[in-house]
Formats: sequence, C-alpha cells, structure tokens
Amino acid sequence: MGEPGTLLTRAEATDYEETSRHADVLAFCDALAAESDLVHRSSFGVSGEGQDLVYLVISDRRCFSAERAAKLGKVIVLVEANIHAGEVEGKEMILALARDLVRGELGKTGERILREVCLVVVPDFNPDGNDRISPKHRALDLTHLEGQVNPTGGVGTRYTGEGYNLNRDNTKQEAIETRNLAALYQTWWPHVFIDCHTTDGSIHAFDLTFDTSRNNDGLFAELRRDNREMLESVARRVRRRHGVTSYWYGNYATEDDPRSAWQTYPALPRFGSHYRGLLGRFDVLLETYSYLSFRRRCEVIRAWLQELLRYAAKNSDELRERCETEERRIIARGAQPDPRHKVGLQYGVARRAQDGALLFDYPAHALDGDTAVIDAYDEPSIRAHHYPGEHDVTYLMPHQRTFLPVVEVTTPTAYLAPAELAARLRGHGIAFEVLSEARTFSVESYRIVKREQTHSPDVAALVPPPGEAEVPLSAKPPPTRFETVLTVAPERGSHDAAAGTLWVPTAQRAGTLAVLLLEPHSEDGFARWQFLDELVQVGELFPVHRVMGAASSPRKAE
Repeated sequence: MGEPGTLLTRAEATDYEETSRHADVLAFCDALAAESDLVHRSSFGVSGEGQDLVYLVISDRRCFSAERAAKLGKVIVLVEANIHAGEVEGKEMILALARDLVRGELGKTGERILREVCLVVVPDFNPDGNDRISPKHRALDLTHLEGQVNPTGGVGTRYTGEGYNLNRDNTKQEAIETRNLAALYQTWWPHVFIDCHTTDGSIHAFDLTFDTSRNNDGLFAELRRDNREMLESVARRVRRRHGVTSYWYGNYATEDDPRSAWQTYPALPRFGSHYRGLLGRFDVLLETYSYLSFRRRCEVIRAWLQELLRYAAKNSDELRERCETEERRIIARGAQPDPRHKVGLQYGVARRAQDGALLFDYPAHALDGDTAVIDAYDEPSIRAHHYPGEHDVTYLMPHQRTFLPVVEVTTPTAYLAPAELAARLRGHGIAFEVLSEARTFSVESYRIVKREQTHSPDVAALVPPPGEAEVPLSAKPPPTRFETVLTVAPERGSHDAAAGTLWVPTAQRAGTLAVLLLEPHSEDGFARWQFLDELVQVGELFPVHRVMGAASSPRKAE
C-alpha cells in the first residue's frame, strides 16, 4: 500500500464494494506522509474507545502550522469526514484527493492549491462507529425515505461507540471526539470548514445538496452573503466541469408534495455548521444523495471537494480578509455593546403533545421572492417514492431557509459565571479570568420562574449489539437524552461575586458563542444541556449574571 502508484483507498481497491476500516485510514495516512514532504501526519487525541484520531496537513513550503500559514498568507481549509460513520464517501475521497494533490495529478490547479491553501484533513472523525461495519446499517428503505444504496460490504453507524451523535454535540461537547476536534479547531482557526455527509429524504434529482450556517444571520450578514455566493459559484463549476447537479439542502415542507416549499434543517448550534458560523468563519455542509450508487456518491463528493479547494486557492486573500473582519466585529460587540446588535437565543416554538410533554418546532421562513428551483420528477413518482422517477420535472416553490429568533438579547460587557463552568468554557476556546477576591458588580440577572424538561431527539442512542442494525429514526427509538427548559424574568441589581467566580469578557473572538452558551433561555446553552441543574432552583436567581457598561476586569488570567 505504501509504494507510489499503488496507494489506494479501500473503496478504490475493492471497486467500491467496501469502505475503509480505521486501520486502513491510518495506513493510508502513514504511507502518504512517508511518501511526500508536502504532508504532515499527526493526531488530535483518541476516540471514546481509544482509537487514534488522525489528521493530515497538506501544503507546500512545510506549512504545517497555523502560525506558518499566517506568515505565508495562506487560507486554512479544514475538511472533516465520517462524522456519521454510515456516510463514508467523504472519508474515501478526501484521502484519494489528498494523494492526487501531492502527486501532481491535478496539474496547475494542484500547484496553486498547495501554494495558496494550508489543507487540514480529518478523514475519519468517528472511528469507533466506522468499525462497526455491517450491511444492515442504513439499509435502503424508500417507503420511509430512509437509508442509502450501500457498498456491498456495508457501512458503520451513525453514532459513536458510546452512542453520541457527533453532529448534535457541538455545544454540549459530551463526546471525547467533539472535545478533541474543538481543540484542533482552536489550534487552527480555519477560514473555511467543510463537513462531509450523506442525506436521504425527499425524492429529487440532485446529486448533492449543500448548506451553510444560518444561526444569527443578521449579525453575520456580509459573511453569510459571501459564503452563499461561494457555494453557488462552486455548484455552477461542478456542474460545468464534472456533470454534478447540486442545490441548497432541503426537503419538501409537506412530504411528497413538490409544490409545498423547500425547507432546510433547524438553525440550532448543536449542529456543527451553525455552531462554527457563530465564530465568524466560512462553513460548508455537503450532503451527497443517498439514493445514488456508492461509486457515484464518491465521484460527486470528490468533485465538490476539488472545486472548493480550487475556489479557496483562487480567493485566498478575500476569504482571509472576510474572516479577519468578522473577528474584529465580534470583539467590538463586546468592547462597545450596542443594543441594536442582538444575539438570537431561541428559534424554536414550544407546543404540547397530547400527553402534555413539552416539544419544540423550528419553523423556517421564505423571504419575499425567495424561490427554490427544484429539479425532481413527476408527482406520481414522488408520491410513490420511486427513485429515479418516470419523468423529469422542475418545480418552483417558496425557499424556507430563513430563521427568525423568538428570544434575543444584547451582548453584555462580560458574564459572571460559577467556577463549575471553567472546563466547559475552556472546551469552547472561551477565555476568562478568575476573581481573586470578592467583588460587587452592577448586573442584569434572571429570576427562574419555571423549570421543565423536553426530549432531545437524535442526540444520543443505545449502541446496538454486534450484528444488529441501528434503530432507524422512523422507528422512533426510545428517548435517551433530555434538556432542561427554563422560563426566566430579568431584573437589575447588584451581585456580590465570591472569590473564584469567573469573569467572561465578550470582547473575544468566541464572544458571540459565549453569549449563546451562558444565557439561561438559550436553546443550546449550558443550562439547556443540564450542566447547571444542581445550581438552578425555581424562585432563585440564575447563577450566571450579565455585567453591563464599563467594568474593570480582574487580572488573574485563566
């Protein structure tokens, strides 16, 4: 496997009948790094079951660190694959593309990518789920619009070996894989992050659907505009150069009705794309269509990865400058709070189930004139869940991809937080200081009026015994994770902060994220994820307080 010319992924070597085990990924990475001085192989920790989380850095001039990339003026692009280990084509094709890039197979385009881009590759983010390979996982079920056309040898599981859905774990960081990736992210602070997935769902005719961050679009309007223009530009290019058809991610708002609306997924920061968008960076979600053959999905994801890298190389300066501008704006919102610049905390609308359980819907809206152009098939084929359909048809419908916050707050100068949150703040790269002595602050606080619980779907699951398939979502697997929902009332006053209290300034590049994590009514904050349950009591003050206006900070840095 290590000799030049014979280095193949397992998918390539088996004519796309199998997917790589984690040992195959490690061997491929080791061989490529040994072969080329354009490649640096390293690790960013271990998985829940102790497997090596490998990553590659690929660039010329030995640009193998964020500091070196900054010195050379390179744009940093981080590609993550196999976060859901049943969605494996990203894992195969980012390795194949890396090989062809360093071997010169991409010609002048490859030379420019190596010159302008520092490429960081995480080929197998979920190795424990990956190695639970079975033909039973994600079995194609068009009746329920689930599953995929699998390689004959099968694929891994959606969840990790410990049962975590890593793409619902970004704010709570319960999985060790998530915490390790967050540390890697904070080491590199990539300008562009690419996340590789596979999706099932509504019957349409696209090879791939794509999306980007949608949480707090108003705060990041210029960045989101540029991000969307990048994706649409690449979509045109992959169609022209590779024959790959692509569109914005979505499903029919009313299933089987291609005239209803085209609707994206909820703007919750527990999803990686929405989380990273709060950090003011470019983000790309790629979802190959699961009803295509495995070989075709590999071709599709490779085309997109190649053209995204080409775009990044061509627009390196612009991408870096936009991220630097957004970072300055985030810091300025904390340094000089402006009440006009509010952070959306909740997009969910509460309702009650028949049994009284508290549930949430996350409505997406279509702005005036925002129309989706969907290539699909005749309506009888769509209703019958036939893929492909009998006849090609293009539908125009409202594009529901805008989210309106139902709760939003201004950015305070800082938060006063209990010491119990120190490790969690560090995990998100949020800087804070520690009060060395007791001190009184003028603050905005929250009185806790009500405390309830809601089920958190598709966040965690019971790991199936060897040889048994994961429970599909349509089978309504039993609840395994819940969230605490607080109703609060704001009040102003003074707060006597004890020594050891954390001072969390918002004038930092993770400042907007800090707001979302520390507010009690945030739908993806520390309180919602039950990390403050022991400190929360109805009728009492929430243990995190908002410091408004000018206030000097302690100087004991943490």
